[in-house]
Amino acid sequence: MNRSSFGRVLGVAVLVSFAVALLGIWLGELGGRPWRSPAAVVAAPAGLVVLLAVAAGWLLWSDLDGRIALHVPAAALAGTLAFGGFAWWVVLDTLVTVAGVRSMLVVLNVASAGGAVGVVVGLFTARQAASIRSLRHARDEYRDLFDGIGDTVLVHDTRGRILAANEGAVDRLGYDAAALRRRSADDLEGEGGADGRYVAADDRIVYETVHETADGETIPVEISARLVRYHDAPAILAVARDISERRASERALARTRDQLRALNRVLRHDIRNDMQIVLGLAELLEEHVDEAGQDSLDTIVATGEHVVELTRSSRDLARTVAGETELPLEPVSLPETIQAELDRRREAFADATLSVEGEIPDVTVRANDLLTSVFRNLLNNAVQHSDREEPTVTVSADLLRGDPRVRVRVADDGPGIPPELDGDVFGKGEKGLDSTGTGLGLYLVQSLVDHYGGDVWVEPNDPRGTVVVVELPVVED
Repeated sequence: MNRSSFGRVLGVAVLVSFAVALLGIWLGELGGRPWRSPAAVVAAPAGLVVLLAVAAGWLLWSDLDGRIALHVPAAALAGTLAFGGFAWWVVLDTLVTVAGVRSMLVVLNVASAGGAVGVVVGLFTARQAASIRSLRHARDEYRDLFDGIGDTVLVHDTRGRILAANEGAVDRLGYDAAALRRRSADDLEGEGGADGRYVAADDRIVYETVHETADGETIPVEISARLVRYHDAPAILAVARDISERRASERALARTRDQLRALNRVLRHDIRNDMQIVLGLAELLEEHVDEAGQDSLDTIVATGEHVVELTRSSRDLARTVAGETELPLEPVSLPETIQAELDRRREAFADATLSVEGEIPDVTVRANDLLTSVFRNLLNNAVQHSDREEPTVTVSADLLRGDPRVRVRVADDGPGIPPELDGDVFGKGEKGLDSTGTGLGLYLVQSLVDHYGGDVWVEPNDPRGTVVVVELPVVED
């Protein structure tokens, strides 16, 4: 039994013992026949006995703390003794000479009245003490939460005067709590002001700024502020989160983006230009190579074209990683994009048959200029992964009913997806063992389609091969 339960049980025991003792004294004075006595004689003691029993039951089933529960029996005993003493020393001096007055019954009735008052007062004070204790506990919990937040938390009035600050604010800003309350929230913000202020969905204002510490150091922060009531007056609750690490990550990302752009320029200008020279010279050698050297020349041409294709995929991947795909999306014609890329792939793969099944719906989709890279890589993948001398690739598309989306299928008659790649064909660098691809194509496809708000997956083709399915959102008129 814990201390709280023991205190309640002890209080109940005292109340019950008191009621039993009072009942015994009362019955003794009345000769064991209270029903034959006048109502005025029995009312107070009987009422107190009932009240003590009710108070004992209430205490037993309550959740009062043990020390608080003891207020009830203590008040009952104090009231009984106080009123009983008054009756003994004051009332009896007046009534002692009156014939027929039973002094003990007078004292018992007055003491019982005092005991009843004590029980009522004890119950009231116990309840009040419990409420105060609960409020203090809630206040302490609030303070622990307020101070336990790792961020800087300030409460200031509508003029900016700081009313309260948590321990995080004291530690980070270098001021003590009293000094902070003498300052304004605007005093803490360094030069430069709010950056990127916007209103969040739940009536919060979120913006980025800097806090200036007592030592003059500046800390970049993101502040989330909302209107609250503090001491029955409107106030602003502002939570400032240190974003130094995020800013450092953004700077590192910017450096990486610049490096990727530089790499992009090298790939596009240096390597690609050199390979165009190689391919041009190979074309000139076509008339001077005999049959025995034709295979070697074809290998040179195929390798050169593969390197050029690699520069295209790397360029598009660099744009994706560098964040250029975050440019605003715009309506792009789906049939024009697919047809243009089919024409270019037919020139690149003369031995392959690339065709359209049915008609491509005349719709525009939400994308950007990199949509051509999606279909170029899908067509390249279908041809380059094929185990046939003359691969066949079929493109079809249809609109979904009840959903403003279009579904494009690129089907091939190749060997299908190798078991070791099943479920991970869109991983960066994944390609078949005999593939001449770059290993970047499908990874780039998924990155772009995800950005467009679409979806992409693979299915088996019948009777053999693979179907890559791309769903894209249609721009409605």
